[in-house]
Amino acid sequence: MGGRYQISRRKRRILSALIATTVTTIVALSAISVAEGQTCTLRDVDDWHQALNDPDMEQSPDYILDVTSGFLDACPMRPERFEAFRVAGTAAVDLGDVSLAVQHFRDAGRMTNVLANFYAISAFATVGDQHTAWRIRDQMIERWRDRLERNPNVSVRAIPRRRGMIYELKTLNSDRADGLISTWVAVPFGPGWPASMSVSEDRFRASLRRVAKAGSVSDIAYIDFNRCSGRHALDQVQRSPQQQAIDETALDVLSAYMSDPDKPKSRSKQIELCVWPSRLIPQVSQALN
Repeated sequence: MGGRYQISRRKRRILSALIATTVTTIVALSAISVAEGQTCTLRDVDDWHQALNDPDMEQSPDYILDVTSGFLDACPMRPERFEAFRVAGTAAVDLGDVSLAVQHFRDAGRMTNVLANFYAISAFATVGDQHTAWRIRDQMIERWRDRLERNPNVSVRAIPRRRGMIYELKTLNSDRADGLISTWVAVPFGPGWPASMSVSEDRFRASLRRVAKAGSVSDIAYIDFNRCSGRHALDQVQRSPQQQAIDETALDVLSAYMSDPDKPKSRSKQIELCVWPSRLIPQVSQALN
């Protein structure tokens, strides 16, 4: 009995070793096959980037989509494919091909580029996929807020309202190159684009005012309401305005907006894009001046 038991155990050990060896060999051969099939290198990535920045070529949406599609066909396993899907999706929107744009944006993964996110929202809303469209918006806002909260130059406060959330941003250095002093960003709970109200120095308008006044101009700040249709000047005030009055105005204006926010038309023949999304979702630098 004991001898037969020992032989049985020995056979099991031998069999287990053979199975392990076979599995290891199959995995190794599969890895070799994938490595041999992936012929792309960083040189291919660099060639694609060079093509996207070639000064001798017109960087039209057709051209960008063509060279990016070529890169994706040749290098389907490169980690840079997510960036390529983003670029291709944006180009497809510019061409008005919403179906192709949605296809690329679905494969692009998480996108940090604000313009690409706005393009993707427009594309998904146009084909009627409202759930995906506004999920992308909410994820974009979440990442944006997280970056701001880690920025030592910005104070962020979330103010809940009945129809959405308003984020109040105050820059801690008032002499910034972008001239931004404070901003309020409204994000509806349901479908709808963000909107913002901003107080800024706006160096360009200040320069025009200085020229018009022959160099004699007081320190002026500009109050603007920014929505997808464009920027609407609300007022101009002294550089140090009554902050409480400005805060109340911002909350009133943006709360009213969220009761009927801008939305791209679903199932329309034309993709409706937002004007100046960077004004709706301001990107504040971490560098102090």
